Amino acid sequence: MDTFPWWNEAQIRLAEEAAKFVDEVLMPVGMRSIAKNELAREATRLMAGRDWFGALVPKKYGGHFEDWGVTGAAILNEEAARAGVVGPLGTTMFGSATQLLHNGSEEQKQKWLPAMAKGELLGCITMTEPYAGSDIASIESTAVRAGDDYIINGKKRFQTTAAAADLYLCYFRTSGKPEDRAAYRHLSAFVVEKGAPGFHVEKVNDMIGMFGNYNGNLTFDQARIPAFNRLGNEGDGWKIMMGGLNVERILNAAPILGLMRECIRYAKQHLERRLQFGRPTGDIATNQFKLAEMISKLCLSRVMMYYACHCIDLGREIPVEAAVSKLFAADSLMETALEAIQCMGGNGALKIYPVQRIMQDAKLTQIAAGTSEVLKLLIYRQGTKRMKDDLKAPQRMIDPDLKVPLPVGKPPARVAARSEADVLAVLAENYRVNPGLHMTMDDIREWLEASDADLKKYLEALEARGWAGLYRTRQGIALARVTLAGLQQAHAPEYYRYIPDWAAPQDMF
Repeated sequence: MDTFPWWNEAQIRLAEEAAKFVDEVLMPVGMRSIAKNELAREATRLMAGRDWFGALVPKKYGGHFEDWGVTGAAILNEEAARAGVVGPLGTTMFGSATQLLHNGSEEQKQKWLPAMAKGELLGCITMTEPYAGSDIASIESTAVRAGDDYIINGKKRFQTTAAAADLYLCYFRTSGKPEDRAAYRHLSAFVVEKGAPGFHVEKVNDMIGMFGNYNGNLTFDQARIPAFNRLGNEGDGWKIMMGGLNVERILNAAPILGLMRECIRYAKQHLERRLQFGRPTGDIATNQFKLAEMISKLCLSRVMMYYACHCIDLGREIPVEAAVSKLFAADSLMETALEAIQCMGGNGALKIYPVQRIMQDAKLTQIAAGTSEVLKLLIYRQGTKRMKDDLKAPQRMIDPDLKVPLPVGKPPARVAARSEADVLAVLAENYRVNPGLHMTMDDIREWLEASDADLKKYLEALEARGWAGLYRTRQGIALARVTLAGLQQAHAPEYYRYIPDWAAPQDMF
């Protein structure tokens, strides 16, 4: 595994030891479990023996968080994935340890974290329901306080490591009030322990991938759990859930990197050793291009993901970077797996090689921990908000010599707006500078000094005369443009005319 210059000595040493341990010990154990489609219990025991489950647990509870951090957790998940045994490790880290660490009381941490650090308690996160997936705020399962307990009713589905886990981090609806739903105060977080009365596995799913690990549906039928098991206060569930998603997405991206590496090394093996038409298939340029694309995607995925890990370890909030890491890695894995199979030909489709299994897992990575489509929505909303200043287009004016729009550089002083004629002039000028585009209220204010009330009054006056077209939202006027009649009112036709020097005069009319 390549290291990064910002890793500390403990992380570098961890990466070296983990890679060696996976190649020499975990790989044969994991592949045997996958071939039998059995939970990798032996591999889980071996990883626990090396304290891997304590990567996100502080030293006071028996872990290595101060030395390894989220970066170390990602290193371990990347390596474990190569052996196909990452399931229980990852879900324990982001499905219980992270949430307990940041949201649990000291008594809760003392009760569960030491055993989790030793791998004695496996964790699982339960959010998805039959009718609430990407729309996770629509959770229907309920938790009702009954003295010192909560009574839970509902169902969860698609839980990785379900049945094998000991602790289930669950989210339930604790309020039906519309105002709480509107404020995202309707959910609460709980740790449900295996064996709780009324808590059962309803179904073990046969998935397209995820061989050697459980994915199941859970049911809560008048299940009773102690109020002690609630994380934070009632109504904190949404905040707790969102607070854990960055680490969850990072630790879902990390295993993808290990799977990409396996695809690349098997593809390279075949390209160097498969002779066709009198030469190795790796000598064919198109196959070299395929491998170059795979390596490029791996390098970009690793830089993005480990940069995001470093930011989290520094205490930064990085919803965009976490989403980008998972999105890019998942899509890259799908492409890499398909190309690896193509490079290997018929062998790529055989179960004796892992690439066909990885291709099946790749599709699941595009769905779990936020579908690629949901992540794109998040990146759009959060990214454009965060980059608001960087993405703002510059003010432009018609250059007096060139007669074309150019950036003004330093914004000119604003002119006081005394009537709708001043606003009309700005809208008409925008027709010349940004043809076909409306202006926002902020765009207009860059040129004119006017109160919100006056600007609204002037625009509505222009609209009433047919000189401006307005677009409204629930918040009021959002966009404005000049109309044809407004252009005629503002200036003579020649004002808008522009013919470049290279245009033949005899062709103009």
